[in-house]
Amino acid sequence: MITMKEQVKVAEETFKVLGNRSRITILLEIAEGEKCVHEIADAVDQSFSNVSHHLKTLRDTRLVDYRKEGRHKYYRILDDHVLKILRKCIDHAGE
Repeated sequence: MITMKEQVKVAEETFKVLGNRSRITILLEIAEGEKCVHEIADAVDQSFSNVSHHLKTLRDTRLVDYRKEGRHKYYRILDDHVLKILRKCIDHAGE
């Protein structure tokens, strides 16, 4: 069983990761469906290496996961809970 203190630490780390515009944009792009790094980079108008770096951060915090197909990695949202929170924040910003 995870303690409340540990839960708060995970929440803090998650919010730190979500506090980056590029990562938010990448998450919203992946939320539309599984995509490889090249597709994500094109869609968010960032370099392959920059997107790869952000995806590693998102993987490390267990927000996204991937599957390999040949030489490509296809990323998907791992936890819809965080995506719901992100969308709520965006909705709130639009009010």
